[in-house]
Amino acid sequence: MKTRAEVSAEKLRGGFYTPPALVARCLDVAAGLLGGRSGLRVLEPSAGDGAFLRGLAGHPLGGRVAAVTAIEPDASEAAAARAALAWPGEVRVESALAWPGEVGGGRPRAWPGDARVGSGPAGTAPAGYDLAVGNPPFVRYQFIGPADRQAALALGERLGEPLGGVANLWIPVLLAALDQLAPGGAFAFVVPAELFTGVSAGSARRWLLAWTDELSAELVPPGAFAGALQEVVVLAGRRRATPRLGPAALAMREPGAAPWTWPADPAAPTWMPALLSADAAGAWAEALALPAVRRLGDVARFEVAIVTGANGFFSVDDAQVAAHGLGAWARPLLPRIRHAPGLRFDAAEHAALAAGGGPARLLHFAAGEPDPRAFAGPAAYLAAGEAAGLPARHKCGIREPWFRVPHVRAGRFMLSKRCHLHPRVVLNEAGVLTTDTIYRGALRAAGDEGAFVASFHNGLTMLAAELGGRSFGGGVLELVPSEIARLPVVLAPGAGGWLDGLDALARAGGDLVAATDARLAQAGVGLDAALLDRLRAGATAMRGRRLARG
Repeated sequence: MKTRAEVSAEKLRGGFYTPPALVARCLDVAAGLLGGRSGLRVLEPSAGDGAFLRGLAGHPLGGRVAAVTAIEPDASEAAAARAALAWPGEVRVESALAWPGEVGGGRPRAWPGDARVGSGPAGTAPAGYDLAVGNPPFVRYQFIGPADRQAALALGERLGEPLGGVANLWIPVLLAALDQLAPGGAFAFVVPAELFTGVSAGSARRWLLAWTDELSAELVPPGAFAGALQEVVVLAGRRRATPRLGPAALAMREPGAAPWTWPADPAAPTWMPALLSADAAGAWAEALALPAVRRLGDVARFEVAIVTGANGFFSVDDAQVAAHGLGAWARPLLPRIRHAPGLRFDAAEHAALAAGGGPARLLHFAAGEPDPRAFAGPAAYLAAGEAAGLPARHKCGIREPWFRVPHVRAGRFMLSKRCHLHPRVVLNEAGVLTTDTIYRGALRAAGDEGAFVASFHNGLTMLAAELGGRSFGGGVLELVPSEIARLPVVLAPGAGGWLDGLDALARAGGDLVAATDARLAQAGVGLDAALLDRLRAGATAMRGRRLARG
């Protein structure tokens, strides 16, 4: 994870502005939702340099606008947006989460004379705009300032949808704007495809299903949004006066494809199944109903491994160990999953990694070990870390002493946190440690560890990973432990006997998933070859969509 100092000013404030074609598409969709309504009161909660205001001025919808309120926290950008304001209204220089503020009795500022309806559990949140449009800032949670964090938490409490500390800024900004809409008011926003998946976006998904009608998501082709690494979608709909209970229809659109509809359930962990073909969706439902299919979290447990706070400092090679006399504190380490190309990793492989100069050791200055500060070489190494400012880093700074890393232990399984083609589980026969780039795991009860590893890489589990994970810049797939726990798995009797052959295939770059499916189809677990082929095709299609963003 990058620190604030390593990130550009544009990324820190989400300063990636919407191209005119995408603005126009949002306005076209909004116009369709509004019908012939005029005298429109418009809210733009993330105005930037005025891209949506300029687009609105040149769009037929602009002639039906009565007043505009735009919000932009950066004063110079707000001035540019103000120059594009062609209607009565204002561009406010403040955070969209600080606005609309409060007046007497704790009620937000309102349009005079509006009749308003609350969306929170107590009905206390008034709303009054006819249209909300924009592109909320894509700012990761660790770069959100304290004031906006507090405002987001307060907003979540008011809406009855907790916005946890890992919610990216676009989520509360979007919800704050939608909550200001009058019943029947329309919206069209450019949001990350993260909306479809990920734990933090769950609050937005639930709120949208409960409080909107005619909800639609249009997939934007990769590369259409310059500067943004994530895929984006045009999210649109109309505000409801009362909450809906139960599923809602999500209308899906994609350029070059016929529109389709997906029944979105508020309890669904993601909206990714909306992207499946009809055949893959049928195979997915059929497979999940099989008795042999189990939830991974009931079989094994994966967790974040060792959090050092400075992997480059605590992960060292043998030359560094020798140069600084660090041998008493050096433990075997697998630095990256790519250093384990197969399905098992043994002591001989680790020795080869170390001999090749890789960072194959983790420094563990445990409480029961000699104090490194009492030795010249280790003390000098620690002093270099202090000179580089490591004690001021969050994970280091909360420890005493800063260099004593907690929870240092190995897992029996190793699973990549992020992957390119698909997740891969490796049996840790060498007993090496891993940092937080690789999850560690173990079976929940005594059992055949080889069978778990050998059965894991099948079409069903790989499709589930595509549906349950999230994709960031470059098309990389990431899974967090809660998402890993939800993966469906099948433990085939005797699958441990497959491990050697599958391990060799993986090392040779063969099709591990197809080979695993071929064995599962003969294992008598209910997953026949035809069903596995359909599941694997679905996983391949989803992976292709993800990799296209690279």
